[in-house]
Amino acid sequence: MTGGAHLRVYRFDVDSVFEGALVGAVERLEADPGAGLLDALFVARDGATGELQAIDLATARADGTLSALLDFRLDLGRRRAMTRRTLATDAVSAAVLETIVTRLEPGDAVLVLLLGGERAPALDDAVARAGGRLVVDEVVSAATLADAAVPVRAAL
Repeated sequence: MTGGAHLRVYRFDVDSVFEGALVGAVERLEADPGAGLLDALFVARDGATGELQAIDLATARADGTLSALLDFRLDLGRRRAMTRRTLATDAVSAAVLETIVTRLEPGDAVLVLLLGGERAPALDDAVARAGGRLVVDEVVSAATLADAAVPVRAAL
C-alpha cells in the first residue's frame, strides 16, 4: 500500500459479545510487522448504565504491554481509570471522541484502527465472532488517529 495508512472502523451493537478474542487479535496485530498497528481506539457505552468506556493504544501500552486491554475488559476499576487516562490525553482528538460518543447507544461500541498494512484477517474473524461488522475501510494520510481526525469524523 502506498501513500498512507489503512483506517478501519468496526461497529458493535448491544448484542455483541466480547470474550477475549478481540483482545487477542489486537495483540497479534501489535506483534505482526506486516499488519503495522499504528494506532487504535475502543469506545463503548455500558449497556446497563450508559457509562462511557474508552481505551486508546497509548494508554494500553503505558504498562509496556497490551495486557492492559485484558484489565480494561475484566476489571471495572481499571476500566474507569483507563477511560479517564484516555480522555485526558490528546492521542485522540476530543472531536473524534465526541463524534463517536454521540453515535453510540448504551451497549454499543466502536473499534477504530490505523494499520500500516492492508490485511487483518485474525481481527476480522474476531470481530465477526463478537458480533461486530466493518463499517469503514479506507486509505488515509496519517500516522496516528489524532492525525486522522478529519477522515475518522467523516467516516462516522
